[in-house]
Amino acid sequence: MHDLLRSFAGDKRKSDSLILRERELVRRSDPLLKLRRLSIENSTVDLSSNFLNEEKSLRTLLLMTNSISEVPSNALQSLSHLRILDLNDSNISCLSDSFGELMQLRYLSASGTNLETLPNSIGNLRKLLYLSLDNCEKLSHFPSSIVNLVELRLLSFEATNVEVFPAGLRKLKKLIHLYNFQPGHNRSQDYSGLEDLGTLSLLSMLRLDNLEKVTDINAAKEANLKDKAHFKELWFCYNPNRGCQVSKPIEEKKVAEHVLNALSPHPSLEILHIIGYFGDQLPNWLHVGANPLKLKFLRYLKIKQCECFSQLPPLGLLPNLDLLMIDGADSVVRIGREFLFNDSQDQIKTKESHSSILPFPQLNELSFDDMSSWEEWSWDERQPAMPKLKKLWIGECPKLTSLPKGLLCHATSLEVLTIKAVQQLKSVEDLRSVKELYVEESSYLERISNLPNLSFIKIRNCPNLKILENLKPRYRMELVDYKMETLPEYLRNAEPEKLIVRCTEELLVTIASLGAGSSERQNFEHIPVVKFYSRNESLYATYQKTPSRFTTNVDSSALS
Repeated sequence: MHDLLRSFAGDKRKSDSLILRERELVRRSDPLLKLRRLSIENSTVDLSSNFLNEEKSLRTLLLMTNSISEVPSNALQSLSHLRILDLNDSNISCLSDSFGELMQLRYLSASGTNLETLPNSIGNLRKLLYLSLDNCEKLSHFPSSIVNLVELRLLSFEATNVEVFPAGLRKLKKLIHLYNFQPGHNRSQDYSGLEDLGTLSLLSMLRLDNLEKVTDINAAKEANLKDKAHFKELWFCYNPNRGCQVSKPIEEKKVAEHVLNALSPHPSLEILHIIGYFGDQLPNWLHVGANPLKLKFLRYLKIKQCECFSQLPPLGLLPNLDLLMIDGADSVVRIGREFLFNDSQDQIKTKESHSSILPFPQLNELSFDDMSSWEEWSWDERQPAMPKLKKLWIGECPKLTSLPKGLLCHATSLEVLTIKAVQQLKSVEDLRSVKELYVEESSYLERISNLPNLSFIKIRNCPNLKILENLKPRYRMELVDYKMETLPEYLRNAEPEKLIVRCTEELLVTIASLGAGSSERQNFEHIPVVKFYSRNESLYATYQKTPSRFTTNVDSSALS
């Protein structure tokens, strides 16, 4: 848009808009123009008064205040032309039945309010396109008339207590986004089930919750997800108790497997979340096998709190996967070749075909987190893979003993590596491309070496670290340990240009009390700049090598 046109549009908007803020009236430049937009921000205005009655041309009303708990009927009588109503995070607890008279309303958002129910008259809003009720924790059900909103494009009610949707979801054929739909486990004339998704051919984003309740495999097939060509984002969410999934009856696990297999999505899918799933195997359609183009557009995959499956499928065959997160896979003991390839494929059994396949060709971020049984990551150094991997996170994996040789040889784009609470890991070395390294809570870590491109390293609570060598000179370093009584000796061979140490007040006072050349100071006096902080940063000390200077706010009486 040309600057002149933008300026004109801005002036036009200001002339027909009004803001009520902190009891202060911000007036229009031309009070004779009809008011189109009204924003009430932190004001104590009384909606039961008649000040809205004269604003019959109002199109947008934003109630950005927690001082309003109700929109009375008389306040709605003059708003017949209202298009947008935003009640987010207000104290609104109910909507009157006359709310259904807002026949021109296109956008309604009441997220974060105290709404307990919706009026049955909401079904009269036949032009409504957007309805968001996220985080309405007191909302427990929808009126049956909600299925009359046939123009609706987005319906979202995450973090509510709505457990079932009235019968007739299939009427909402123009829905594009549907969040938090909880299908009934049996076919019912009163509630909508998975089968009602079959007619919603325009769906682009779908979140299904409490899937553990679904036992009807045919209903899952009738949902017809595989033919929804507009699919971009899909959530499969279960709600079993964490730690109890493994002990579930085999019959329940098999039903969960069959249902999820029947919910095979269209190849257009780009984002997939599987949360809380308790089957012993991940769905067959993730085992791309001989058809790697089955999910050829999938970019983001998150598998979280799925405790029962023991083997990852060949996700390396997904050609456009950019981000992969595996979180809470407690039954996985080993990750090996099957993660990269499907050995049952005839075309990769020969060396010629094998060498032509590059696993994870587009992967940029990889995360393994909270995997209590994981012991081994096997990746043959002769097998190239993950050429574009930039970020790797391994956290809360207490039994993992080493990083695979394939990672060291072939992840040549890796720049950020985080190792957290990997207790059995003893060394991090030979990662030539890494620029940022974070190692935390790893009790057995002894060696960090041969990181020639390192620019920043953070070491937190790694008490057995002994060797820090062959790092790129002039990197930045942060050391955090509120249990250490003395500075670690590996600092003597370290060559950072700046070091930040976060330690106990006692150690900081000790360092401040020692003179130049003392054994404790010899650990850091070769470093150009060193800063020490206590836990709450109430105490600090700063050392500068050139010109030599040591300053601190530690009281002289503490030093004595």
